[in-house]
Formats: sequence, C-alpha cells, structure tokens
Amino acid sequence: MTVFANTRAYVKRKSATAVSTHRVRRGIVRAKATSWSVRWSFLLFVFTLPFQAADLVFMSGSLSLAKISGLLFFVCYFLDHNPLSSRREPFRHPPRAIWWFVVYLAVYTLNGLVISNEFFDLFFSRFATLVQLIVLFWFASDLLSDEKMTRDFLVTYSISALIFAIGFILQVPGFSVTGDDRLTALGNNPNAVAQLMALASVMLIGLAFNTKQFRKSILLSVLILPFIAVMVETGSRGGVLAFLSGCFIYGLLFWRSKQGLATILLGAFGFAVLVYLVVSNPVFSDRVEESYYGGNLAGRETIYPTAIDMISEQPIFGWHPMEFAHELSSRLGWRGEFRDTHNLVLWVLLEVGLIGAVPFFIGLWLCGQAAWKVRAGSFGVLPLALFTTMLVANMSGTGIIDKEFWLVLALAVAAEFSLSKKSRRRLVLRMASRHAA
Repeated sequence: MTVFANTRAYVKRKSATAVSTHRVRRGIVRAKATSWSVRWSFLLFVFTLPFQAADLVFMSGSLSLAKISGLLFFVCYFLDHNPLSSRREPFRHPPRAIWWFVVYLAVYTLNGLVISNEFFDLFFSRFATLVQLIVLFWFASDLLSDEKMTRDFLVTYSISALIFAIGFILQVPGFSVTGDDRLTALGNNPNAVAQLMALASVMLIGLAFNTKQFRKSILLSVLILPFIAVMVETGSRGGVLAFLSGCFIYGLLFWRSKQGLATILLGAFGFAVLVYLVVSNPVFSDRVEESYYGGNLAGRETIYPTAIDMISEQPIFGWHPMEFAHELSSRLGWRGEFRDTHNLVLWVLLEVGLIGAVPFFIGLWLCGQAAWKVRAGSFGVLPLALFTTMLVANMSGTGIIDKEFWLVLALAVAAEFSLSKKSRRRLVLRMASRHAA
C-alpha cells in the first residue's frame, strides 16, 4: 500500500509540474486583472486632476471634481479588495517607502497635539489630507505595477492636461484665464499650472521615446508645444526649470543609446521653442533678468534665510504644524497670515524638525532609488524623469499635499515592483523548463 501511495503522489506531482510548465510557457500564469470599476474610477480621478481648482457652480467650499472622483476610486478599490469576500484579492503589501511616510505622519500627529487651539482646525484638516494621500500612494503603487494601467494613466493625464492647455491658449469660455502679467486659469496658482504643464510634457516625451511607430512619436513630440506655451505664459521660472531638468534626465541617460540622436534633436527643438517663447514674452524675460541681475526671487530671497534661521533655533522638533507658518509670516512682516516656505525641504524641517524630516526624506530616497533601478524597464527613464521634475518643482514650491506629487512617487515604486515581478516570472519559466527537461 505504501508503494502504491508513493507512486500516486509522484504521478500527481509530475502532473502538477507539467500543468504549471504548460501554463508558464503559454503565459497563463499571471496576476489577477484589475476590475473595470477600479480601473475606470482611477482613470476618472486622474483625468480630473488638472481641473481640481475649478470653481464650479454646483460645488461649494473645499469640494472639487478631483475629491469626488477620488472618493469614488477609494470606494471601488475597497470593495474590490474586500477582505470579507473570498472572491476578492487581498490588499497588496505596502511598499517599503510608505512605512517611512507613516513615521513622518506619526511625528506630525504628535507635534500637532501641543499646538495652540487656534491652529488645531487647520492642523486636523491637513492631517486628514496627508492620511488620504499616503493611502493614495499605497493604492496607486498597486495599480501602476501593471504596465497597461501605467500607460493608461500617462495617456489620461496627458490628454487632460492638453485639454487644459488648449482651453488656456484659446481662452475657451469657462476656463477663466486671469492675470495681468502672469496668466493662469480655473483659479489655479500660476506655479501650479506650470508644474502641471511640466509633468505632462515629460510624460509625453517618455511616451514618444517608448513608442515604436515613428508617426506617433512625432505627433506626441508636437503636442508638447502647447504645454511649453502655457508654461511661459504663467511666468513660472521654477516650472520651466523643472521641465528642463526632466529633459536633462532623458538626454543624460539616452545619449549613448540608439535613441540618442532622436533625443538630441527633440531636446534641441523643444529648447529652441522655449527660448523663442521666453524672448517673445516680456513678462517672463523681465522675471529672468530680475533673478539673474537683481537677485529677485519673488520673496524667496528673504523667506529662505528667515526659514533657515528658524530651523537653526529649533532643529530637532521644529516649530510644530501650522504654528511655524504663522511664526514665519510674523518674522517677514506678514502678520495675521500664513507664509509658505516655497521649498519642500524647508517646509518639512520647520514643520516637524529632524525627527520627522529624516523619515520623510528616507521615504523620498527609496522612491528615487526605485526610479533609478527601473531604467531598463518597459518605460525606461520616464519614472526617473518624472521624479526629478517633481523634485525640482518642489525646490521652489511646496507640493507635499499635491496629489500629483504622491502619484509620481507611486509610479516609481510600482515600476520597480513590476520589474521584479518580471524577473521572478522569467525565473519560474527557467526553472519549469529545466524540470520538464
């Protein structure tokens, strides 16, 4: 009986191995596909991001299209990963970087417990926003580990930004283009509009490099022109610098490849268009001259030294959430107002000190490290170029509560997971082939 039992067990194992090998060879072994509700609710959320500051008639207060679509996405994702249902997939294990962001959030929360009552409502509102954004980072890193989902995300955001740019340029009714010198639209800050255009431009460049069709590559390259035009109209020097930094990453890492010539030509074309528009725009030209010759950085030349002095006074625990902005405003003579540091590093150090800033920057480092590792992946250096663009944009602004900031970080860690998943799949295929032989 023992011999027959062992024989049956051996045959069963060999049959299972043969089926597994057959499935791997035919590409049947793969992750479960994302449900249509999660996919389309996420893409709807991404599409509304360029219009999130729009003041719509049927909305009031802090309600926006992006918040409504974001809530819909969260609900769909939770339902699709309902742990009480055996038919659903469990939540994916969070990426390493998220635990460092959670530590930063914990320090932020503890600091908030000792602030004055007059700042508590602002602190709690920002705390709720940070929780949502970290959860968004988690969920998006899961979805974007699928290459098709990533491509849909990049295309959707680019199309939405293109609609915004065309409406801005043509001053389509409803876009409410405003501003005497520096133009903006839909109630956005000019720097936010420039950052939007920079991110969309870098995305289109990456998509153009990754397409094998020459005509489509040329079309995607031409579509960058409206983005550059809007960037110049906003007069945002930081936005233009962020765009150029993303282009620099492409040129630096592509110049020795087969795409080197195309990279150089596209970069030279885009730079020539940018220079022409800057020279033709007197507002932007004056701002550049004021920065170069007069050191005028729109107030940053006084904000940065003041913020650094405050950090040196309380480097460990910082000045606590929201209170630091009030103190900074008082020292700058803006009493009764909250002054932004216009720099992510200074903001975090003032907010939570080194004890909270170190975990946050470790999380950023892990995301940047992931973007560097996936250069050989399906999207090449696109995640790294987007990460660099976002990082440079936050050297002259503070985007820690911007949804795009966390989506770019999620894209980086998701690309690393996707690449490692492919490596594991190739290993399984190799082992199955050896076993079958």
